[in-house]
Amino acid sequence: MPPRISLQPIGRRSSIYLKSQATERNSVCFFCSLSGRSSAEPSRRPRPRRKSQNPRRFASTTTNNTTSTTSTDHNVLEPRRELEETLLELEKHAPNYINLSRLQLALNGLRQRPGDESIRVAVLGLSNGSESSEVAKQVLRLLLADPLKAEEEWEKEVAKHDLTQPMIIRVGAELPKELESISVASKESSLHEVNVSSATLNGHNLELLLMETNPFLSAQEIGALKGSEESVLVPTVDIPTSDTGRHTPITTPVHKALIVAEGLLGAASVVSMSPLENQSVITAAVNLPEYKLSADTSPLPFTPIDIGVASIGLGLVRKDLKNAIEFEHLWFQSNIPKLVDWLKTDIMASDEGTTKPPVKDLIDSLLRNTSAAIENEEARQFGSSLSPTTPTSLQSSLDDWAESAHTELQEQLDIAFSSKRWRKLGWWKLFWRADDVGMLTNDILSQRFLLASERNAIFLAGRMKESGIALGPFPNPYTTDENGAESKQLETQAPTPATAPWPVSIPTTRRYLQTKTIPALQALSQKLIVQTLGTSGLTTALGALIYLSTLTATLYEAGAVAALGIVWSMRRMQKQWETARTFWEGEVREEGRKAVRDVEGVVGDALKQGRAPKDEAEGQDSLTRAKGLVKRAQEILSKLK
Repeated sequence: MPPRISLQPIGRRSSIYLKSQATERNSVCFFCSLSGRSSAEPSRRPRPRRKSQNPRRFASTTTNNTTSTTSTDHNVLEPRRELEETLLELEKHAPNYINLSRLQLALNGLRQRPGDESIRVAVLGLSNGSESSEVAKQVLRLLLADPLKAEEEWEKEVAKHDLTQPMIIRVGAELPKELESISVASKESSLHEVNVSSATLNGHNLELLLMETNPFLSAQEIGALKGSEESVLVPTVDIPTSDTGRHTPITTPVHKALIVAEGLLGAASVVSMSPLENQSVITAAVNLPEYKLSADTSPLPFTPIDIGVASIGLGLVRKDLKNAIEFEHLWFQSNIPKLVDWLKTDIMASDEGTTKPPVKDLIDSLLRNTSAAIENEEARQFGSSLSPTTPTSLQSSLDDWAESAHTELQEQLDIAFSSKRWRKLGWWKLFWRADDVGMLTNDILSQRFLLASERNAIFLAGRMKESGIALGPFPNPYTTDENGAESKQLETQAPTPATAPWPVSIPTTRRYLQTKTIPALQALSQKLIVQTLGTSGLTTALGALIYLSTLTATLYEAGAVAALGIVWSMRRMQKQWETARTFWEGEVREEGRKAVRDVEGVVGDALKQGRAPKDEAEGQDSLTRAKGLVKRAQEILSKLK
């Protein structure tokens, strides 16, 4: 079973750590964001009010403060609650058009205190070699390292971590020593977790995901609907589910993403990506050693950096504070401060009750993508309604199909039953072809029994589905037999799904003939041979016995007895076998005619019912309701502080 992953340090919920900032208590892990429950809300027990000995003493003051606080909270929280309810309604009515994982992340942000939301940033290293992984770890280390401290323990853990498994980095104040032994999440969790204390980023509810990612597709390969934005902001993490090495992919949505690449190959991968609209949400950095920064690097779609120079400067200032000036020179030369500014942008906590911009950007992007998906679905339905395929034309196609199917049945079976293969089963050839009866008759059915009509029926069913006329599904005749037991797929037939959206009368009839009538025909041939040989042998023995036991009987008389038995048994064999062959021919023709009439009846009934107006109206109402919810959510988002 999947391991339980807790990205929230255990100590933060202890009563010992009540003095920690509220922003850290409100932080939510990556995987908790995927749950539909309101797990992001801080669990706070209401404190019991102390009963004052003189309740009237502070009556006026308490009333005024309560009224003022309630009015302020109402003005701040009412749009958030309304937006949350609207997004929940959108999840209910349009689950096929909205990214559910990003929706859960947005809902968790709205359930937190305004201005104190948890922001998640992904640092993605392109997996085009081991160097890119090292560059990503170095960039993360430089973003969070404190130059006034010696090398910390978390830096060593990041440096030795294998990025084939993602790592969680939580930025917050250090845990008290009393709680260090209690927090064991980083040791037992399937994903490595590290707590980092940063003087400039503590208290802002910042979480980072460090992982590898595949080189991105180009703008032409990605497709217009999905785009590269969602592919970057919703990375997938593989979680081990057992000791056998199997993994379960889990999507981990984030608010912002930093793509890190190495050298010219990495720069080419970044350049081939589709252009990003919002650089504050997704940005890219490429390590280009000894790259001379110009005054204006805006034409580049990425930020050129030099982690080697930045690491040298960090080492110098940690060795001796007198090297601060040289450190500052190397630090700005490496262009790392530009990434630090990008990381700090819009994530700072606010006491004014203003929603952090990354949360708004996430909801805005989610609504835009949902609106685009709904518009594409409306365009598809509108195109289907303008399709030239109408019930009248389909009825004409059905009539043509029925006529061609009857013609094919007659012509193909005439060819089959007059062919050399069928003549091989003459009665006098059964002595050496009795075991070939099943093979030869199966070949006749597989090659001559309504093959073109079956393909045309599937094509006709596809046209009906395109025009919106419901047809099927029908049970697959090659999955279960009449008793419901599983049966093997015939080698001569292509595998089909458990249910088919087209009429299956023709393959069902073919299977009936192959599994019921052909075995009986082959058994009859073997029975007739045994009877014929037995009768002939008995009469021959009788003739020999008469010749040997009677002195007056001549050889001609004994031979006449034997010949009579042989002729009579052969005649009986011929009569019964030719009758069986004729009966089987007639049965194949009749069953084929019934199959054609059955398909014609099923399709004709579906055409009479036509397109289900109720289903069409429900689909249109669902799209209209979803569009209204998206518009309403966008209006509320514009009013959100």
